[in-house]
Amino acid sequence: MAASMGHSILLRQITPKLKNRYLFFHTHGLFDQFTYCRKVFYCRFIKEHASEIRDYKITKESKVDKSVSVFLEQSCVGSSGHVNYKRHPGVMRKIITKLPARLLKSVKVLMERYPVESLATKTQNLVRYLQGRHPPMSDKDIQTKAREVEQTILEKDGDVLSNLEGEEYNLAVKKLEQKVLAKLRTVVYHWQPMQYDAFTSYIYMMGRIASDYAVFIQCFTEIKKRDPEFKPTSVYNFGSRVGAGIWAADKEWKDIVEHYCVDSSGFMNTIARLLLQDGNEQNTVMSIKGVHFRQFAPSPKHNQFSLVVCPYMLMEQASDKDRLQLVLDLWEMTENYLVLIENGTTAGFSLIDEARDFLLQVSSNNPDSQFEGHVFSPCPHDNECPKKRDKKQPCLTECVSNEVDFSSGKASDRRGKVRYSFVILKKGRRESETAWPRVLQLNKATRHNHCHVCLPCGQLQHVVITKGKFEKHLYGCSKFVNQGDFLPVQLSKWAPEQEEADEIDASNSLGGDDNLALQDDRSGHEDDIEVNT
Repeated sequence: MAASMGHSILLRQITPKLKNRYLFFHTHGLFDQFTYCRKVFYCRFIKEHASEIRDYKITKESKVDKSVSVFLEQSCVGSSGHVNYKRHPGVMRKIITKLPARLLKSVKVLMERYPVESLATKTQNLVRYLQGRHPPMSDKDIQTKAREVEQTILEKDGDVLSNLEGEEYNLAVKKLEQKVLAKLRTVVYHWQPMQYDAFTSYIYMMGRIASDYAVFIQCFTEIKKRDPEFKPTSVYNFGSRVGAGIWAADKEWKDIVEHYCVDSSGFMNTIARLLLQDGNEQNTVMSIKGVHFRQFAPSPKHNQFSLVVCPYMLMEQASDKDRLQLVLDLWEMTENYLVLIENGTTAGFSLIDEARDFLLQVSSNNPDSQFEGHVFSPCPHDNECPKKRDKKQPCLTECVSNEVDFSSGKASDRRGKVRYSFVILKKGRRESETAWPRVLQLNKATRHNHCHVCLPCGQLQHVVITKGKFEKHLYGCSKFVNQGDFLPVQLSKWAPEQEEADEIDASNSLGGDDNLALQDDRSGHEDDIEVNT
């Protein structure tokens, strides 16, 4: 009895402000309904389609698509008569991304005009802090964590409240509260919204403009390759920061009439404008036309944009309700494509996965309406992420960019790896054409390649494509795909007896998945998390 009273008293002290948001959210049933529907949808899909999930995979009878085969034999044959597979239709990723020369020139002008001591160190500190951020914990999570901490303290010190009464009981409760609060400060992430002043905005430009630009280019390149008829006339960039998305969109599509950029920091907007003015505020003509900067978001009911981009802004929302409301507003303003980007961490992936599932639920509840849509990338399906479901790991992506030399303001020879999590959603119903598997990881060996792919049915597959047992075009394409590309293959009927044989081949070829993980660790990754798309 005393312990339960201690719980209620303690929780009222810990989260007085968050409790109102929690009660409002659950009173309206939004969060419970979203979570429940998500579980029901996945369970129903697995139950109804369990017999079909493993029916079609990559087997030794699989071949590349007929259209791909014709393309390779007609357009990719060299003078020696051999097929060049480096540019096959499944390749989506750019190997390395460089900043535009005019943008680099503007960065150099600002560096010369506003020199900063220890610029490299301060930039690295900011980038490291941004990468390590976590979203704010919900009131329910904080209450659960408080109960766990209190229970741990009571087990360690004994039930100090059971035999106390009156003033002694009140003093013991206060002492317990102080212990729990002190422990909570060490285990609960202290989230605060980012406040970008002039100096922080300048440091952000130096540390993140190259990586942000590379991520945008990768996303926009895939949209352009897979949907060449899409030519956006308007782009809405929510959280535009220093304008890397403006330069990336202009590089891919020259017919954009309007870039509507919103950032709550006026200093960020100023730097983005200076970069478009060649670093000279007296220059009234911008490098890219049709750019408008605002500090407040427009009304979602009266504005529509061909392409909507939201980079690293889900992390800035104060609660899960605010995040879902933001995602819904962005989806309502989207005419064709919505691009959501977050940090390449477990926390960043969780936000992307939450937004993805929420919009898919909104789409399923509103068929044949402006809210109907599907996942365009990275998933070739609308089911639950198999990487998270089967391996309990985040699905991340990696690209390479040329870093900025802080001493000269030019692109250096050093190449930095950028890890991020993203999702691209497209309005409308998914087309009935067969999708290709997405490559999550590739390990090349002598005369065979280990391909880890995400199948259109929402399952993972590890297939060893050998030179002698698979079609030559399929083997050739597998040699030149990287993480994030597609394997342009027609899936074949899967025989259950093949699974054991293929697992033995995979284990004998490279020592199994354990050796694959060891190879990844030796390649220079700082984390043990597999980087996949």
